[in-house]
Amino acid sequence: MILKREFLQFLFAVIVLNLSHFTVVDADDSPWASSNRIAISADGNADADADDVGATPIGLAVLAKAGLQENLVHYDFNNFLEYKKINGRENRMWLSAMGGQNRWGFDRKRFFDAANDPSGAVTHLTSVINQSTAEDPLYLIVGGPMELIYRALEAADGSAGQHVILVSHHNYNEYFKPRLWHRNWNDVQELVPGIGYLRIKDQNGNKGSGLRGSANSDFDWLKNHADSNLNWVYERITAGKPDVSDAGMISWLIGINGKDEVVTIAEMRDWFGPEVIPVNGGNPATPEAPAGVEPDVVPPIADSIFQEVGGKLVIESESVPLTDDWILDTTESGYSGAGYIRWMPSWIDKISHQHEGVLMYKLRITNPGKYRMTLRSSHKGAPERDKWNDCWTLMGLNPVSPYGVTRKTYHAINQEQFDSGLGFTWHTTHDNYGAVAKSDGHFSTPIYNLTKGDHYFWICGRSGGFRIDKIHFFKEGVAGFKSDSEPATPVLSGDEAKSR
Repeated sequence: MILKREFLQFLFAVIVLNLSHFTVVDADDSPWASSNRIAISADGNADADADDVGATPIGLAVLAKAGLQENLVHYDFNNFLEYKKINGRENRMWLSAMGGQNRWGFDRKRFFDAANDPSGAVTHLTSVINQSTAEDPLYLIVGGPMELIYRALEAADGSAGQHVILVSHHNYNEYFKPRLWHRNWNDVQELVPGIGYLRIKDQNGNKGSGLRGSANSDFDWLKNHADSNLNWVYERITAGKPDVSDAGMISWLIGINGKDEVVTIAEMRDWFGPEVIPVNGGNPATPEAPAGVEPDVVPPIADSIFQEVGGKLVIESESVPLTDDWILDTTESGYSGAGYIRWMPSWIDKISHQHEGVLMYKLRITNPGKYRMTLRSSHKGAPERDKWNDCWTLMGLNPVSPYGVTRKTYHAINQEQFDSGLGFTWHTTHDNYGAVAKSDGHFSTPIYNLTKGDHYFWICGRSGGFRIDKIHFFKEGVAGFKSDSEPATPVLSGDEAKSR
């Protein structure tokens, strides 16, 4: 249950964020009724967290035991759009989703592998949204990134989206972008201001709280169950990881444990009981997975392109459209151009998810080679040296892995410099984590090998209060790197950029 104080804090955050144009429902008690339709959009792609491999079949088993096969009007999986090809024999989510669909007699025509048929998944979800009315709302479980949901809502008719109620439990599903030009929860709110939204507690609790186990043995009750289909669910969990947390959303929605938001593994075991789930005309054969297709990747359109000249790119940070909580500021002295950009989320010390406030700088390189990158940035006035001092950066169009590719990039001044009140400087360092830290070390100098042609550089908000004035990309050996006196290099207009 959400405590009164927590709920008031949540409402306060909503007001500060100026999000009063969308509907927030207190998620103590599910408003779902037994006649209401349900749709699910899940990830599970090859690089995604393996929890979906088990959460998908156990979620379908929950619906089947409750006799709600007809209520499930749409199910898409592998919803990392424009991501990468998934070979048939490696398509774990196909085995989990289509195996569950066939076993318990769900309608095959309502299931879509978004990695192989993205347009079909979007079109079908759009048709389901279009059926939504005040009397017949659609409850849409957000089990992965929201680009597919955004596209379906964008294509929907009239006010149908006003009668969709999203159910979420985690920032990852709301903000993660497999490709940085995709849309997330912030964009959905702008697109459909009146959309419903149920944010329940994170279902990833362990030690008896939530559906995240510590070992496969936490699900031995499925392995030892009299129902062979639940034995199969156990096999799918062990093919992924002992974490079926996303199934907590559907479990809460249909109320398998009363008003409590978080269903535990023990509660789910007791709810299933010893009975065999009726198969509703289904059978245990899983349809063969498709061979897989290469995704159709559509790069984003840039309003402008920054032209490298003589191995130099000097960019005023405010030269691109600002998104989310980036603002143009002039309060701190010493800036160049029209001002500097500052990340200003709902509260100043907030650390934002890595795919909020995405800024795109399209670079045109005529002199290929290794380019050093630095930000002229500041965190003057921060309460501590490690506050207000970094952002996320990424070079390229390649898919964003959930771990280790996006770089934490920060204003690397020492304590003495911070205590002196130092403002804008060119002290820039990558603070690496995950796979990048293993290959490049914990800290590294930002250097990119840029070929001739166009490249995309991204900055995302992270530390509230962080300021960026200018960006340098200088080829190794070219003078002027980190010099305040270097003038901005040419910026091509949109028409010029498109005529290359």
